[in-house]
Amino acid sequence: MTFLEEVKSFLAQAQNEPVAIPKQILKEFKEDCGKAVEKQFTDKRDTEFRIRMSSIGRPLCQLQMEKKYFNDDSLKNFDNYNYKLRNLFGDILEAVVVMLLKTVKANINGLQGDVKLETEYFDIKGTYDIIIDDKVYDIKSASPFAFEKKFGEQGGGFDKFVEGDVFGYLSQGYLYSEATAKPFGGWIVVNKSTGELLLSSPPEEDEQYRKQALDIVYKNIKALMKDEPFERCFDLVEEMFYQKPTGNKVLGTVCSFCEYKYKCWGDNIQYLPQQQSKARNPKFSWYVELNNPKEIVDEKSTN
Repeated sequence: MTFLEEVKSFLAQAQNEPVAIPKQILKEFKEDCGKAVEKQFTDKRDTEFRIRMSSIGRPLCQLQMEKKYFNDDSLKNFDNYNYKLRNLFGDILEAVVVMLLKTVKANINGLQGDVKLETEYFDIKGTYDIIIDDKVYDIKSASPFAFEKKFGEQGGGFDKFVEGDVFGYLSQGYLYSEATAKPFGGWIVVNKSTGELLLSSPPEEDEQYRKQALDIVYKNIKALMKDEPFERCFDLVEEMFYQKPTGNKVLGTVCSFCEYKYKCWGDNIQYLPQQQSKARNPKFSWYVELNNPKEIVDEKSTN
């Protein structure tokens, strides 16, 4: 039985009868939760841009923007009040998973270890989550959609996830692997809505993924250190309505959630309802080129 199956079995048992969690493990869990609160609310913030293992695999354009505008007060979004709570939930869910793994006596070889890896320019630093059975794992909390359609088999599993890895999770995992000289075991993922758990692991022969991940890392580090010219990693998306182009162009998903979208695409972008829709609750998009507002007739209304 794998360590994750052990955890699931323990949780199933807990539904039917009281289960024991050792006092020392409970004490450590409480300490981890306290550290999570301190990390999100009381720890000092970075005052300068830093390259970390947890972020260097992200799209280069985002990293270049972050470096350029790191201390730009105009980007401080005080309306986004739930940001810290989202991060805190993730930290606490990670602490829960660690508590459960300890309780089922998983073969834990390391926890929250600080590591570094030498590069051409500097030693890149990071903190891995957990080492089990001599493999390094990252613990992730995910929305129901990401859990099922990205990490899960419904979305194609590990191979498919890597294709759309815009958060740099693959590079992060293999950097921890390189720094610890241990295989990357994958992601232990918890659905933050349902409490479901899954393990998304690379295949045994994973050299192609390791090379892909580290190539991105070294390419991004070189570009940032040499201040290479900014170049967008994503194009505008042609807006479609009933499978026909409207003539308008919108931001893709990655750009839509990027905090630097105004700096990148200009102040003329607009968050508007789908221009041709007559629905009561139309889909909203970030419009960059609004060439044909509200001119296409709703085909369903004319049939």
